[in-house]
Amino acid sequence: MLPKQQRLRRAKDFALLSQKGRVVYSPFYALRLRSSQEPTKVGFVTSAKVFKTAVARNRGKRRMREVLRLLKSEWPKNMDLLFILKLELLKADFDELQAMVRRSFEKIPEAMSKPAAPRKMKARKKSSVVYKNES
Repeated sequence: MLPKQQRLRRAKDFALLSQKGRVVYSPFYALRLRSSQEPTKVGFVTSAKVFKTAVARNRGKRRMREVLRLLKSEWPKNMDLLFILKLELLKADFDELQAMVRRSFEKIPEAMSKPAAPRKMKARKKSSVVYKNES
């Protein structure tokens, strides 16, 4: 497990990444990211719709945590990273997965130079964090 200071834990962080983050696509995951004032934090999303069992969801997150632990020295500085996992992740070779994460990290400067794609607000309440004007 990653230490607490390296994990995204607040719902607000996940919501802001979902609404205002840039995205880098991969066959195994979609990486949403945004710059931050704090050291890099990482979060994972595994959908019950995609990963039918809790065993599969947990296995996917464990694999990604291990890849990121091994690539700790290559993490981008002062970023929030959200990995939205795809089912193909479970079938991928570990070395292939590691190479894909490296490639995604290389694509981050290009993704940050582009404006964030406008997304439809999904929150129903005006008090939700996605309605507040933060970046």
